[in-house]
Amino acid sequence: MSVVAGANRLIPKQTYLRIFLGVGLLFAIVSIPFAFLLSNQFSRYAMNQIDKVSEAEMAHSRDNAKFLLNKMISYGLNMYANKNIQAWMMADAESQGTQVDALAAGTQYMATEPFLDNVYMINMQTEHVIDLRYGISSFAQFHDPSMLDLVRHPQPSYQRFIPHELYGKTKLALVIPTVPSGQLSFGYLVLVLNEDLLKQYLLKDNGKAGVLSFILDDKGKAMLGPANDSFESLYNGYASKVSAEQGSFTARYENETWSVQYAKIEPQGWTFFQMAKLAGIQSDFRTFQTRMTVFLASLIILLLAILFWNSRRTDRPVSQLANQLEAKFGTGLRNMTSEGPSEEYRVIRYGIEMLENRMDQLDSSMREHRNVIKAEYLRQWILQGKLITPLETYLRQEATPALFEEDGLFVGVIRINGYSAFKEKYSFASRKLVKYAMGNIAEEIIRREGFAEAVDLGGDHLVLLIAGGTLKGDLLPRLLEETGEQIMQWTQVRVALSVSGQKAIVDDLRAVYQHVLELTMLQFVSGESKVFLERDFEAYMRKVEPLPDDSLLDDLIAKVRMGRTEEVSAGLDRIFEPMHSMLYAQSKFQLSHMLYTLFKAFNKLPSVESVEGINGLLESFDTLAGVRSWLESELLAIIEELSSRRNSSRRDEVVTEIVDYVRSHLHDPNLTIEEIAEHVSLSTRHARQVFKDVWGMSLSDYILQERVEEVKKLLDTTEWTVTDIGERAGFQTKSHFFTVFKKATGKTPSQYREGV
Repeated sequence: MSVVAGANRLIPKQTYLRIFLGVGLLFAIVSIPFAFLLSNQFSRYAMNQIDKVSEAEMAHSRDNAKFLLNKMISYGLNMYANKNIQAWMMADAESQGTQVDALAAGTQYMATEPFLDNVYMINMQTEHVIDLRYGISSFAQFHDPSMLDLVRHPQPSYQRFIPHELYGKTKLALVIPTVPSGQLSFGYLVLVLNEDLLKQYLLKDNGKAGVLSFILDDKGKAMLGPANDSFESLYNGYASKVSAEQGSFTARYENETWSVQYAKIEPQGWTFFQMAKLAGIQSDFRTFQTRMTVFLASLIILLLAILFWNSRRTDRPVSQLANQLEAKFGTGLRNMTSEGPSEEYRVIRYGIEMLENRMDQLDSSMREHRNVIKAEYLRQWILQGKLITPLETYLRQEATPALFEEDGLFVGVIRINGYSAFKEKYSFASRKLVKYAMGNIAEEIIRREGFAEAVDLGGDHLVLLIAGGTLKGDLLPRLLEETGEQIMQWTQVRVALSVSGQKAIVDDLRAVYQHVLELTMLQFVSGESKVFLERDFEAYMRKVEPLPDDSLLDDLIAKVRMGRTEEVSAGLDRIFEPMHSMLYAQSKFQLSHMLYTLFKAFNKLPSVESVEGINGLLESFDTLAGVRSWLESELLAIIEELSSRRNSSRRDEVVTEIVDYVRSHLHDPNLTIEEIAEHVSLSTRHARQVFKDVWGMSLSDYILQERVEEVKKLLDTTEWTVTDIGERAGFQTKSHFFTVFKKATGKTPSQYREGV
C-alpha cells in the first residue's frame, strides 16, 4: 500500500498534466516501434523494387546482347554472300581485279558497322588472306596464324562466336561458314568484333559504383568482361549456380556481399551476369531509417508541445466541473470513487451518471404519470358512460385527440377464454403484463387504418376505443380477427372479440360497453371463432325462448354460489320438469338460454370454460335426463371450485383481485359489492368475509375510503369543480359525496381545498 501511495504522489494532480504525460508516453511507445517498422517495411519494399528493376534491366541487357550478336551474324552472312567477296574466296588463282573488288566490298561493309574491329577473307585454294586492316598476304606471311589453324578444324556448332586471342587480347570472332561435320570450304569469312565497344554497349563495369557485369559460356569461360586471374575462380563458381533461364543469388567477393542477377543468351549458350554491392544499398537504407527516426522524434516533440498547450487550455475546466458536481451531490460523491490520479474523472462520471439517473427517473415518472392519468380518464369515461368537461378537455387536447377527430367511435372488447386456467398459470402482476401486451398488439394493428386505445378495466377482458373514418364495413372486423391471431401467436392466449357499430361521442358509453362485452359470450353459444357484431346478438335473441319462471334459474345460481350442494338437485328438478311436456325444438331453445345464462354467471370457472358451442353440446345427448345429469355434475364441480377459493391459501390472491377491481372501477357510480363478488366468482357474503379477514376492514368502507382519497388527490392537483371531482370519484349524488367526505375529513371539499 505504501508503494502504491508513493507512486500516486509522483503523478501530478492536475488533469491537463496527467493527460499530457500519458499521451506523450503513449506517443513514444507507439511511434518509436512504428518508425522502425515503417523503415524496415520500406527497406523490404525498396529491395523488392530494386530486384524487379534489376530483373527488368537484366532482361533488357540480355535482349540487347542477343540482338547485337544476331545482327552481327546476319551482317556476316550478307557480307559472305557478296559476289565480289565470293568471287575472290572461291578463285583458284590470284587475280588483281578480284582482289581489288573483294577489298573494296569488304572495306565498304566494315565502314558501315562500328562493332567490327577487323575482317579476314581467307582463300583456302590460293592460300591468301585479305586483312581489311593490313591488306593481302599469304598464309606464311599472315600475322594471325592461330586463326588459320581455327578455320582448318571443324567447329562444335553453327554460327557461334568464339573467343580468339591475338597479341594478348581476347576478342570475339565469327567464322562463316561454320561446318561442324569437318567438311572444308574453299573460302572463309572471319568477323572480329570490337571488344571495347561491345563492353561499352552491353556491360556495366563501374567498380567504384559497385556494379560489375560480364558474359560467360557454359563452362565458366569469359566471353566478354574482365579476364584477369582474380576473376577466374569467380567465373567458375558463378557458372555452376546457373539453374534457370533467369535468376539471382547472393555471393561474397572481395570480402563484400554482392547481389548477382543472371540471364541466358541463346543460341550462343552464354550467360549474362550483373553484380551489385549490397553494402551501398544497405547503407542508404540505414541512412533513411535514421532520418525517419529523427523526423518522427521531431514530430513527436512538436505534437507534445501542441498537446501540452491544448490540454492546459481545454482540460482545466474538468477540475472545475468535478468541484461543481461534488458541491451539488456532496462529498459522498468523492467517497464513491477510489483515490488515484483519475479521481476527477471518476467524480465527473459518477456525477453525470447520477444526473442521468435523475433525468431518467423524472422522464419515466412523467411518462408513467401521463399514461396513468390517460388510463384513469378513459376508465371513468367508460364506467360512467359520459364525459365531464375537464376529462373531455384533457383527452381532446393532450392525451388522445385522435379519438375525437371523427364523428363517432367504435367500442370493442377482447375477452380471455379460459380465464381460470389463465389465472392459475400467471401471477397477478404477470396477468397485468400479458393484458398490457394484448392491448399493445390491438393498438398497433388497428392504427394501421385508424386509431385505438386499449383500456384495462380489470377481470378477464380489455376494452378498445376505436376511431377512424375508414374503418366502416368489414375492415374493422378483419383487423380484429388479425388481432386475435397475433395475440394467440405472441401470448398463446385464446380470446373472444366483439365490436359495436359506430357510436356518437355523447352516447352512453357504459351501456355500449356492457352490450359489447355480452356479445363475446356468444362464442360459448355458437362455438364460432369470429368477431361478434351487434347483429349476431339480435339473431340469437330471436331464436331463444325464455324460461317460464326466470326466478328458478336465479335461485339455482345463488345456491351454487353459496355452496348448497344438497339443494342444487332439487333446483334442477324444478327447472327441467316443465320441459318434459314441450316439443324438442322448444325445449332445445330453453336449454340453450339456460346454459347461456349459467355461462355468463360462471364464465371464469374451468368447468364452464371447456364448453364450446351449446348446440353441439346438446346434440351429444339423447334425452333430457342426460342433459340434466351432465349439468348437475358441472354445477357440483363449480361449487367445489368456489369452495377452494374460500380456503385461506387463496384468500390473499382473491383480495388482491378485489382491490385491483375496485381501483379500476372506482369511477363507476354503480359499483356494488354484488358485482365485485361476481367478478371473483364468490357469493356476496363470502366476498365480504374474505376481504374483512385479510384487509381488516369491510369492503364497503374500503370503497368509500378509496373514493375519499381520490377526491383529496384531485382537490390537491387539479382546478376542477367540486361537482366534477365528486363524479370523477364515483359518488352518485352531491349530497352523498359531501356527507361521506365531511365524515372522513371533518371538512367540506371546498374547505379542504382552501386548507391545502
